[in-house]
Amino acid sequence: MAANEQNIPVPALPALPAPPLPAVPPPLPQRHYFYNARWTKRHDNAFVQALYYQAMKGHCQLLERLRLRVTTFKSILEAPGVVWDRHRNIVLFEEDRWNELVEGNTFVNAYRFAGEPDWNELLAIFSTDEPEEGPNDPVDISSDEAESGEEIAEGTDESTISD
Repeated sequence: MAANEQNIPVPALPALPAPPLPAVPPPLPQRHYFYNARWTKRHDNAFVQALYYQAMKGHCQLLERLRLRVTTFKSILEAPGVVWDRHRNIVLFEEDRWNELVEGNTFVNAYRFAGEPDWNELLAIFSTDEPEEGPNDPVDISSDEAESGEEIAEGTDESTISD
């Protein structure tokens, strides 16, 4: 027993038990991590089996063919004098310009009458580039130009820009 200032014995308090440790949740079944309402085990199995079948048949170039579509269509879009009408999914060009493109890559002809039907999806799969800034994207206001007020995006509320 301990004593207080007047030397009166004070009984020791009983030790409190340590709070229980949080229980580790039991592991969830694999389906919890792999699947959801939009991607089921059947989808997954069909996709893997299709890729496996292609590989066993010696058609391992499936992904390379998709990558070729991306690089070819991207080269078309980056060529001067070529415009892609996304709404109609057609590539607009001068005939001479198209002939120059085909000389470098005959696969370009796949896009002569129609653009890439799966462009956004293929970009999501293969692109390692940062997305390009569009008219509705945030503006980096940390640059010297923005600090001097020379380039403030149209529609930006200047009162919200702080130093």
